[in-house]
Amino acid sequence: MSPRHIIIVGFGLSGRTTVNAVIEHHISYTVIEMNPATVERCMPGGLNIIQGDARDAEILRQAGIERATDVAVTVPTDDVALEIVELARKMNPTARIIARCTFVSGGMEASKRGADETIIAEQVVATEFGRMITAALER
Repeated sequence: MSPRHIIIVGFGLSGRTTVNAVIEHHISYTVIEMNPATVERCMPGGLNIIQGDARDAEILRQAGIERATDVAVTVPTDDVALEIVELARKMNPTARIIARCTFVSGGMEASKRGADETIIAEQVVATEFGRMITAALER
């Protein structure tokens, strides 16, 4: 089995949390981030980060898509995430792709385009509301 390599698309809160977990496990990774200021700020600290749009096949190649075992698409915009999922799946049919989506409908579309797993904000929020109201009712 070849060594793991994870591509994390987006370096907001979700991307940073993902990178921290990957670093803790000493796994090879590359972050793709669109914001040049973020990339410039993070590179001196040793973060393996490149600036670019993951909807561009060349950027995915620079990040190591051919050898990627996992791709975490953490960007907050469903349309962008769906395009990235589709391209990543075409370029690497075996990588495990996890996509962030806002609504269940976006998660279903991400699955159709090749995501193995989805994290759907609408479901996470619903779960938290249920948990909080249950706790309040039990007081």
